Amino acid sequence: MEIGLIYSKQNADHQKAVTFVRRAVENLGISATITEHDHQTAFPHLVVNGFDLTGMLQNPANCRGKGISYDRVEKIIEQIAW
Repeated sequence: MEIGLIYSKQNADHQKAVTFVRRAVENLGISATITEHDHQTAFPHLVVNGFDLTGMLQNPANCRGKGISYDRVEKIIEQIAW
């Protein structure tokens, strides 16, 4: 599995997203290559096997993407992996 994280280091959620993705991959026992790209963006983007799954990260009640949670990241990765 290839997981790409696109984020701006100026965004407070970037480190949370990186930590959540790495922890989810480890906890699920998935073999994955994780790449990180610093790019001006309003919120972290998650690309798994070429598919941009950013919309799944966001809390529907908050269109700015500040609803990123470990549970959401783990669920996305688990669904894609299996």
